[in-house]
Amino acid sequence: MIKLERDFTPEFFLREDLKSLTIEFKDSGKAVWHHPEVKSGCLKLGHGKCAFCEVILEEASTYNEVEHFKDKKKYPDDVISWENLLPSCRHCNGSKQSHDVVNSPIINPCHEIPSDHLFIRGYRIRGKTDLGVQTVEVLNFNQREHKFIPRCKAGDVIESSLDDALYRLESYLKEPSVRRKNILKNKIEAILEECQKTASFSAVSATVLHGSSDYIQIREAMIANDIWTDHMQKLHDNALLIRLPEIR
Repeated sequence: MIKLERDFTPEFFLREDLKSLTIEFKDSGKAVWHHPEVKSGCLKLGHGKCAFCEVILEEASTYNEVEHFKDKKKYPDDVISWENLLPSCRHCNGSKQSHDVVNSPIINPCHEIPSDHLFIRGYRIRGKTDLGVQTVEVLNFNQREHKFIPRCKAGDVIESSLDDALYRLESYLKEPSVRRKNILKNKIEAILEECQKTASFSAVSATVLHGSSDYIQIREAMIANDIWTDHMQKLHDNALLIRLPEIR
């Protein structure tokens, strides 16, 4: 889970008839949020991912579901409030169900910084505060098939790529050439891109990256040999912002 910025408002939520849609839901239970602009707005808010587990939405079986953070049945006045809507995969939406976040709060990624409340150990997400513990339990963050295993795979991609990058670095240092330098630079940029907000499981990938001694060695060597670029530094800093603490 990463921090999300609700710094825009889709045109749909500027409509004058939003109150009538709320009344319609209260009277008939109609899914008034089922609108392309609502779904696309939520998708943009989550960088194309589930706001909770970070799986990429609208790929294969990962449907883009509109999540009502405050349960729509308990709090019907917020059924079509932009501030109450998040993008979610079916598994997270199903895990949360009608949980009452008012009386039993969980992390709202638009309000809280997830890394303040969560940490990772062995690819399992844990809570380091009461809010974090409640979030992990409610969202079933360590469910094996749909959350834990994909998280492990994302981390393994980073570790394997760093192994290859270290080999590329050693090859370049042993016999420098423009071609070898470019291969190394492209490899590191690709790894860093997997640790950005738009990538699936970016918090886990960023955590693995910044916790890797191989990455530290590679970066220091690239800086020393004037290969590290401003663009790489920007990606590095962005990844640092979304990493989760590792507590052993």
